Amino acid sequence: MTTNTLKYSTALSTLTDRLWTGDQARAMERLIARFSLGRKAYSLVQSQRESRNPTASKQHLTIRDQSVFGNLTAETYVKEIRREGVAFGVNLPDPMVKEVYQYACTTPCSATGEARAEGEFLITEVKNGCLRDKHPVALAEFSDSTLMGCEAIEKLVQDPLLLQVARGYLGYWPTRILRYMSWTMISNLPDEQQKRLNEPVIYHYDIPGYNSVRIYFYITDVDTSSGPHVMIKTSHDKKPLKMLFSPCQQTDDAVHNYYGKEQEIVIEGKRGLGFFQDPFCFHKATTPITKDRLLLQIRYF
Repeated sequence: MTTNTLKYSTALSTLTDRLWTGDQARAMERLIARFSLGRKAYSLVQSQRESRNPTASKQHLTIRDQSVFGNLTAETYVKEIRREGVAFGVNLPDPMVKEVYQYACTTPCSATGEARAEGEFLITEVKNGCLRDKHPVALAEFSDSTLMGCEAIEKLVQDPLLLQVARGYLGYWPTRILRYMSWTMISNLPDEQQKRLNEPVIYHYDIPGYNSVRIYFYITDVDTSSGPHVMIKTSHDKKPLKMLFSPCQQTDDAVHNYYGKEQEIVIEGKRGLGFFQDPFCFHKATTPITKDRLLLQIRYF
């Protein structure tokens, strides 16, 4: 690292530490993180902080001795995410899939829209797309704190391979980890109502922090009719100014016109399929037609 680079990264570190708090801090974070250069600068700052005290930088982590994925090499995935915004080949062992699925069927979740007023419920209470014969449910979510109760998910959160990929991509050991899991339900609702209840079905990119990377796991089999995840390759680093300064959601036509339909990938796979993704890529969920989809995410910041 050159003297000038060190000087600038130290100055940025001081700036982010002192200038903004609360809503101002989040607004500044969302502005800086929209730009690839801003995310890279933040990674440089965090990497420099880590180099000053390598031990302290991962004291909050409890990294497991062995990965559930065997002897895979983290650098392979890091390079692929950098190039494409997505990387495949980290699949969940079937016993863990079954454990997570069972947990999702027997643990309370919450819905979006009017059904949220019903409070927490078991997914088995949703019949024909409605909760307790009252409100339609398109998306049902589990909180981070709720998912801490699943032993299989906790093994994944501290898996050495996943953490090494996160560190390699972010440039520092993650300072925060969030668990997220959701059911996307079969629905015959009109498109506009579906979008209100399940906003992820619209193309968007996320700004969850200054920098972030995610691992997704399908906990149910997913084909074209059961809600596959859809994304645009390479869109994490390549966005026109119009999309950078407008809302994060974009229409299919706008995304296809800029990137080309050939950059869109529809991710299908058997239960246990895992893939990394940079959340700054344009991506969306799709509405299941034949069966509900259960998706687990681990988000590293």
